[in-house]
Amino acid sequence: MPIRGVIFDFNGTLVNDTHLHNLAWREFFDRYKLPQPGDREIFLLHGKTNKDILSIIFHREMEADEVVKYGFEKEEVYRDLFRKKNIQLMPGAVDLFNWLKNKEIPFTIATASDNENVDFYYDFLNLSRYFIRNNVVFNDGTIPGKPDPMLFNMAIEQLNMSSHEVLIFEDSFNGIMAAENAKAGKIVVMDSHGEDYSRWNHDIITSFVDFDKSIFG
Repeated sequence: MPIRGVIFDFNGTLVNDTHLHNLAWREFFDRYKLPQPGDREIFLLHGKTNKDILSIIFHREMEADEVVKYGFEKEEVYRDLFRKKNIQLMPGAVDLFNWLKNKEIPFTIATASDNENVDFYYDFLNLSRYFIRNNVVFNDGTIPGKPDPMLFNMAIEQLNMSSHEVLIFEDSFNGIMAAENAKAGKIVVMDSHGEDYSRWNHDIITSFVDFDKSIFG
């Protein structure tokens, strides 16, 4: 079945910001005198919602008000780092957006980021040039984190096509598993942080400049 639509993960895929999330979480651990995990342990949290991550960190189910409070603290640090580093879209991303538009291939974002971060990205990166805000699927507090496929399933439904017609770009292990669980027709891995993806047999790119558009026929 031909690929007719595209879903982009955001963090680590459309922007190279994984290291900023890591720094923000480490500051959070220090603030609450929590033991610092290794880099590998932090990487394996990527793609999960703050609710899931906080439950792992504190070893208990978190109350809704705790998720809001702790999540805001961590994301505030992250957004400040994002501004200071002047993070921009990955190389080749804008050219790919324009190419997809010219070919009338629909595309959207499915991200574990919360509403405040999505609003921040829209403002800082001027995403309204490419994406309709109301069509972006994000973590509203009710959606389970990856590797659960719900985020991608909702985005596939929003594109109004079957999962086998959709290409998903992802970077995290949890995100790749979520894309597989959603039965995406094609998965392309964005290696933005030098991880070992050898367990999978998906195409790997390091920027969108590397992406082979011939998969669209």
